[in-house]
Amino acid sequence: MTEISVGLLEGRTISLSAAGHSGYSEKGQDIVCAGVSALVQALLYGFETVLRVEGLTIEIDDERAVISIDWRNCTSGDMDILVETIVGSLKKIAGEYPDHVRILEVHPDEVEF
Repeated sequence: MTEISVGLLEGRTISLSAAGHSGYSEKGQDIVCAGVSALVQALLYGFETVLRVEGLTIEIDDERAVISIDWRNCTSGDMDILVETIVGSLKKIAGEYPDHVRILEVHPDEVEF
């Protein structure tokens, strides 16, 4: 199962971590895992390349299949739009594939880094 931890602080999403493979299909054929991965990569791309956000904390561990992004020290009005779009899309996937993707809303200190 892919577990996505969304770090919330005072009602604002400030971090996200996605860990594990969904198990929907074989590795390399798993459309659920690919969808989650594409959205998390889009979030990172949007922050780094489109919005040019500075001060991100990023950790990628390919061996454990974990990507974590923390933007609590960053500010941009456009960030909230990007975050809402990506997190909302991840929630739709989790709703359609509840046996393969789970989203947890947690305190940011509980997000895996």
